[in-house]
Amino acid sequence: LSLLQRGPFGNDIKSLQVTVDTTSDESVRVRITDPAFKRYEVPLVLNPRKAGSGHQLYAVSVTANPFGLAITRKSTGEAIFNSTSNGAFSGLVFENQFLEFSTSTASPVTFYGLGERVGSLLLPTNGDHFTMWSRDQPSDHGHVHQPKGGDNVYGVHPFYVRRETQGAHHGVFLLNSNAMEVVAQKQTITWRSTGGILDLFVFLGPEPKTVVSQYTSLVGRSTMPPYWALGYHLCRWHYQSLDQVAGLVDKMKAAGVPQDTQWTDIDVMDRFLDFSWNKDTFPQARMAAWIDKLHANDQHYIPIVDAGISNQVKDDPAYFQGLAMNVFMKDPSNTVYEENVVWPGMVYFPDFFHANATRYWGDQLARYHDSAKWDGIWLDMNEPSSFCYEGGRESGTCSNGDNYVALPYTLSADVQGPFDPYRQPFAPGQRAGNGNLAGMTAALGSHHANSLHYNVHSLYGHSEIIATRAAVDTIRGKRTFILARSTYSGDGQYTAHWLGDNAASWDDMRHGIQGVLKMNMFGVAVVGDDICGFNGDSNKELCVRWHQTAILYPFMRNHNGATKDQSPVDFDAEAATIIAKTIRRRYTLLPYLYTQLYHAHVDGGDMAVRSLAFEFPGDAATAAIDTQYLVGKALLVSPVLAPGATSVSAYFPSGAAWYDLATGAQVQSGGQVTLAAPLDTVPIHVRGGSIVTMQSAAMTTTSARKTPFSLLVAFQGTDVAQDDLYLDSGDSINPVEAGAFTLMQFQADQSSGSIVLSATVASAGYTGPETQLPLTTVQVFGVQGFTDGCSVSVGTDDEDESAVACVYNKETQSLTVTGLSQAINAAFTLTIDPSA
Repeated sequence: LSLLQRGPFGNDIKSLQVTVDTTSDESVRVRITDPAFKRYEVPLVLNPRKAGSGHQLYAVSVTANPFGLAITRKSTGEAIFNSTSNGAFSGLVFENQFLEFSTSTASPVTFYGLGERVGSLLLPTNGDHFTMWSRDQPSDHGHVHQPKGGDNVYGVHPFYVRRETQGAHHGVFLLNSNAMEVVAQKQTITWRSTGGILDLFVFLGPEPKTVVSQYTSLVGRSTMPPYWALGYHLCRWHYQSLDQVAGLVDKMKAAGVPQDTQWTDIDVMDRFLDFSWNKDTFPQARMAAWIDKLHANDQHYIPIVDAGISNQVKDDPAYFQGLAMNVFMKDPSNTVYEENVVWPGMVYFPDFFHANATRYWGDQLARYHDSAKWDGIWLDMNEPSSFCYEGGRESGTCSNGDNYVALPYTLSADVQGPFDPYRQPFAPGQRAGNGNLAGMTAALGSHHANSLHYNVHSLYGHSEIIATRAAVDTIRGKRTFILARSTYSGDGQYTAHWLGDNAASWDDMRHGIQGVLKMNMFGVAVVGDDICGFNGDSNKELCVRWHQTAILYPFMRNHNGATKDQSPVDFDAEAATIIAKTIRRRYTLLPYLYTQLYHAHVDGGDMAVRSLAFEFPGDAATAAIDTQYLVGKALLVSPVLAPGATSVSAYFPSGAAWYDLATGAQVQSGGQVTLAAPLDTVPIHVRGGSIVTMQSAAMTTTSARKTPFSLLVAFQGTDVAQDDLYLDSGDSINPVEAGAFTLMQFQADQSSGSIVLSATVASAGYTGPETQLPLTTVQVFGVQGFTDGCSVSVGTDDEDESAVACVYNKETQSLTVTGLSQAINAAFTLTIDPSA
């Protein structure tokens, strides 16, 4: 392509090369590059796309003068992506520091994604700007989406899913890590970036879940966490001593509140130095002994690690080993190390793109683990966040002044002049030029081994996550939990994520559901928020309701800042009892939740937590619902999100039967239903056609995993109900890839007048104690053709049928079978007949 007209800032690339890759039937890749100069490109390792069979779902047409690209869905004839200028937007712009392209749509835009930000699941399209640039900005209700942008928070996920005119869905992913924004109008979507190249993927779906599967197949699918990480986690900033923390764990146990993991914030550090222990309040020897005690009680411990390494404490191994290995970021002159300020004062940031960085980071983590046997690592402040505000510091000095300081800088090999990393002509989220992208982070002109911070800033967390994952599983010899604040596309394959510094407010509790739904769409399945709120004082009602809201989030952690204590035992006895009941209910459902995380790991489109809109795309009423969430396809959580409320209005899509998980009572589907929800109740409903595997509750997940199994069968009329159960050791490394798991598949059918429940073994690669436990109970909702009672026969020789009992409830049309002793890892057939 040749330049036809100058862009708005007059720094155009004169000639461009367009490459359209159509080797996949279900996705298209379009790359627009400068053939004369190798510009910066995102160093993300992508998985190969599925090879095509010659039956493409799309057709591509390209025009050169002016440039236009159109991708049409063959089955409908709709142009799902059309960048040909039509008067509603300008054509392709490709300047040195400003890239822009647009796509027009045949119908009003209905789309989801473009993270990370606080706000509704369904994105507004009134000329709204969606900024993407990793940023240490609180994720509370005070920073909810702003129409002019600038509401970006910790991570970057430049991916969206859009509904088309005739109901199909497609996805768009821009592989770019420079500061960028998307502007959404009623029938136009415009992408703008401050650098790099245009590397675009369009996924044809057509179901929204299929789009997510295609996207995660490319960037990487969600990690399998250790089983214990599905338990309840407790943390706060400003613990005063080990005695306080140990006392809290004991108090939780005495109150009967399950807890798997205790965390600590930066309070445990010596002078806020990474990989250290405060010798006065959290001395190393006592910490090590206390952590050993936790392990003896089947509990776990996770500390925090920040990105900055102090350069003031010269005998700190993290400092002098970093100097020896030359792993720190260089300043804009590329001659000395870049200084910033974090909790310990002046710091250097490790450059995780440096060839020595992974070994350096692994050495520090190994030394830290030698001092006390932690079970996971919490990566905070990894945008990276710096307390050097605004543009007052660009080299060698750090101030909080607002005045711009122009200092010499050098360019990396993937950047050509004219180029200014400080006075970029376009700053996403800003209303004018010279916008401050460097606020609360490293100087944009500072150097990494591969490029300028200007280019790789939003990959800093990503690069730290990869180095951490490379180290921790080797150090511990088993699956290790990582929690990270800043993430990029594909990071779900390495880490869990929490939604950041929210506030103790009803609004933020609602925003938590939205955030969990969005991150699952991005392929980060193991996610949750700070239960009860991080900033501000929580209260009993809010904290109780928040635990209920998060009852089936993949990651469940109560965490707050320098505010009033808010653990389950910090209110009154009623609050502790209700929260304990909520956590115990969660623990009964962990076999099902763990199985959903397996599906997210192997498919991606089978999101562990998903919206009604993505599960029921044909029901227009679900498009904007983000106050309820589905876990897998079977369980629907409809929490109370308003103070003083004792009921909640929930939507139940038509075409499915829905049953109260606690009572088996069926609710009317196809509209809003008011559900009773007193303070001790969170409504959860199971969908007809499903089979949910459960175990008994206990004080830890380890104890809960030793209890017998039960199955809950929910029928959709006479349709077959089915589901599966995934089992592994809970902490082996890469069990799915190694085949070290058991997968049982269950099916139930009542079309014959009797209920026939069968189990088959799909995989038997793991035979540990978790697979040797018995199935003792079967509960069935939506029973048809029974009038008075029931009887049971088991098609195995080792079952003592004399101990088996069956009770039918005519009022709820449900039944319960008890007294079974069927091995959960073996094939069987169970027949339940109506009494004569």
